[in-house]
Amino acid sequence: MFEREIIKYYRKEKGFSQDELCEGICSKSHLSRIESGRVSLSSKILALLSERLGIDINEKLNSYHMIENYLEELNNALIMHNSNKVDEIIQKLEQIPFISSSQYVVRNLLILARYYLWKNNLKQSLKIINSVERKYSENLSEYEKNFLLHIKAIYYLSIYRSTTSVDLRAAVGILNQINLKEYKNKEVYYHFALSYHYAGENLLVYINAKKALHYFNATHNYVQSINAQILILIQYEKEQEISFVKIVEKYKDLIWNCDSVGASNQKAILLNNLGISYFKRGDFENAAHYIERSLQLTDKTSVYYLRRYYNYTETCLEGRLLPKDELLELTNEGIKLAEKNNSSIHITLFKLLKLCCENNQIQYYQYLNDIAIPQFKLTNNISYYNQYGKKLYKHLIANKQYKKAIELECEFRSL
Repeated sequence: MFEREIIKYYRKEKGFSQDELCEGICSKSHLSRIESGRVSLSSKILALLSERLGIDINEKLNSYHMIENYLEELNNALIMHNSNKVDEIIQKLEQIPFISSSQYVVRNLLILARYYLWKNNLKQSLKIINSVERKYSENLSEYEKNFLLHIKAIYYLSIYRSTTSVDLRAAVGILNQINLKEYKNKEVYYHFALSYHYAGENLLVYINAKKALHYFNATHNYVQSINAQILILIQYEKEQEISFVKIVEKYKDLIWNCDSVGASNQKAILLNNLGISYFKRGDFENAAHYIERSLQLTDKTSVYYLRRYYNYTETCLEGRLLPKDELLELTNEGIKLAEKNNSSIHITLFKLLKLCCENNQIQYYQYLNDIAIPQFKLTNNISYYNQYGKKLYKHLIANKQYKKAIELECEFRSL
C-alpha cells in the first residue's frame, strides 16, 4: 500500500509518464492498477521501478512509517509550546515530500495550519483550513473532522488575540460541534474555557479551565497550566469567592511561577490583569503601576500592546494621574496605534477617552449612543458593552430620558 504511494509520487515528481516508467518492466495497465491499489506490487517489479526512479525504496519506506510518529510528536510539541522540538520535527517532515500524496495528507495539513497559528501567520493558516474544507471535506475521518473544528476554533481565538474580532462567540459555536466522546485531545478544554471567557460565560469558563488544568498538570505542561490558572483566577475574582488580599497573593504567586519557567508572555498577562483588578477597586496608582510593568514586557507591534495601552490610558484618565496635555497625548497615540492595528473597536475606545479628557460631555454621550454602544453590541464585546452601557444608562436617567433608558436596559437583558 505504502509502496504504491511512494512510486506514484516519485513518478510524477521526476516527470515520468506511466509508459516511460513501466517500459520493459510491466504493462501500462498493470502500473495503473498498482498505483490505484487494485493489484499488489511484487518485490521484483518494486525493485525495478525504484531503480528506474533512482530512489532507495527501503529508505523511503522507513520515512513513510515515521510520518505518523512525527505528526503526533509535532502536535504534542505545539501543545507543550516546545519551540525547539517544533522546529526539529518540522525539518524532519520537510525531508518527506511524498507526505502530500500519502494517507496522512489531511492530518499533516491540519497540523501545519496549527503550526502557522503558533507562528502567528493567520493568513497562511486560514489558507490551509480553507483548502482542507474545499478538497477533503467529504472524505474526512471522524478524528479529522473534530481536529479541523478544533483548529478553526483556535484560528478564531487567534483573530481576537492577535488582531480584532468580528464576533467573540464564533469560537464557541465551532467548538460545540466537536464530538468530545470521539475526540481525545483534552487540550480542547482550555480552548473551550478561553472562548467562553471572551463570550462572558463565567461558569463554563471555570468548569473547562479546571479540566484543562488537570490535563496540563498531568502532562507537566507548566506554561499552559499557568494559562489555565489565569482563567480560573479571573473567575474567582468575578464571583468574589475570596478576599482581594488573597487574589493579590495568588497573582503574585503565579507571577513568581512565570519567572521560574521563563513565561514572560504569561507574566505580562498577569501584571495587566492585576492592574485591572486594582482599577476596578478605584486604586488607580497601583493599577497604573502594574499595567505599565505589563507594557514593558509586551511587543509594541502586537495587539496585546494596544489593549494594555488602552488600559493604562484609561487608568491614568480615571485616576487623574497625569496633566491634561499628557493625557491627550496618550489618547492621540492610542488612536494612531489602533489605526495601525486596524482595530475599529480601539479607535472607538480611544476616541471616547479623548472626548472625556476634553470634557466634551455632549459629544461624548452622543458618540457613545450613536457609535460605541451599537459597535460593542454588534461585535459581542460584552465587557465594553456593559461598562459603557452603564455610563450611558446613568446619563439617560440623570437627564430624565426614561424611555431610552428602558430601551437600553431591555437590550442588556437580551444579551
